[in-house]
Amino acid sequence: MRIVLIATAALIIGWFALKDWAYLSMQGKPGPLPDAPDYYFDEVWLERPSEAPAGGWDTPWGVDLFVIAPPVSSPQKRGLLATEHEALREEYAEYSVAVGLSESDLTVYTPAYRSPTPAAKKRQRDEQIKSAQADVAAAMKRYLSTDNRDRGFLILAAPDTEPMLYSALQQLPRTDAFRERFGGILIPGGKDENRWDQFIGSCSAAMTTCAQTTSQTAQPGSLGWLTPNLPRAPMSYSTQGDLVSDIESRAQTLSQWLDENGNKPAEPFDTWAADEVVDVAPIRRPNGNTDISGERGN
Repeated sequence: MRIVLIATAALIIGWFALKDWAYLSMQGKPGPLPDAPDYYFDEVWLERPSEAPAGGWDTPWGVDLFVIAPPVSSPQKRGLLATEHEALREEYAEYSVAVGLSESDLTVYTPAYRSPTPAAKKRQRDEQIKSAQADVAAAMKRYLSTDNRDRGFLILAAPDTEPMLYSALQQLPRTDAFRERFGGILIPGGKDENRWDQFIGSCSAAMTTCAQTTSQTAQPGSLGWLTPNLPRAPMSYSTQGDLVSDIESRAQTLSQWLDENGNKPAEPFDTWAADEVVDVAPIRRPNGNTDISGERGN
C-alpha cells in the first residue's frame, strides 16, 4: 500500500511539473490559416432556424436574437481553429445550456467563426482575433441581407467576445428605418453600458438604453487545475438570474412598440408568388391548336 501511495504521489507531482511542457510539445507547428467561412452555407452556423420565420410585415412583429458565441477555451492544438472544429460546437452547446438558450423558444442565429487558440500568447491571439472579427462581420452582413426579413433583432454577446461585438455593430446601417427595429445589445455583467451606448449610437425608441448588462458570468472550470496552464484557461458559463426572461422581455417590448409605432413594410412579392396559382391563357399560332407558350423558354 505504501508503495502504491508513493507511486501515485510521484505521478501527480510529475504531472504538475511536466503537464505544460508535455502538452505544448505535442502540439507541433501551427497549421495553415483556415479559410474564411461562407455564411451562405448552414454548416458554418452554430444555430439558425430550420425555416425562415415570419417577416416584419406580419403581426406580431417578429424579433431575432443574434448570438456571438464565446471563443474556444478548452486545450486545443496550436493555431487558429477552423469554423468546422468540433470544439466550437461542443462549447457553444455547453454555453447554450448553461445560460438557458437551449430551452428557449427564441429565434436564434449564431455564427461559427475561426476561434483564437487558447494556447496562443497575447501577440498571437491579437492577430487571430482579427480573423474572428472578420468572420463575425461577414456573418452579420449575411444575416442582414438575407435572413433578417425586416424583423426586429437583438444581439447577445457572450463573455470574452468584445472584439467580435465591435465588428458586428460596425456592420449595422445608420438609417432611421433600420435603427427603429434594432433592440440593442445584451452584454455580460460588469461591462460599461454607457460606453457601449455611445459606440452603438442609436437603437429603437422602445428601449430606454441600447446596451443592457446581464447576469452572464464566466469562470475557470472546476477541473481547470488538471489541465495545462495555458494563456487562456478553460471556462465554464452560468447566469445568476434568468437570462432568457430578460431577453424575452426586451424582445416583447420591441415587438409591441414596432406593432404600434413602426413603419410596417410591405410583404415582398416573392414570399407568396410561388404559392399562388395563376391561370394563363395558352398561346397559339393563328389557325393552330398547339400551345406554343413554352417553345422559347419561359
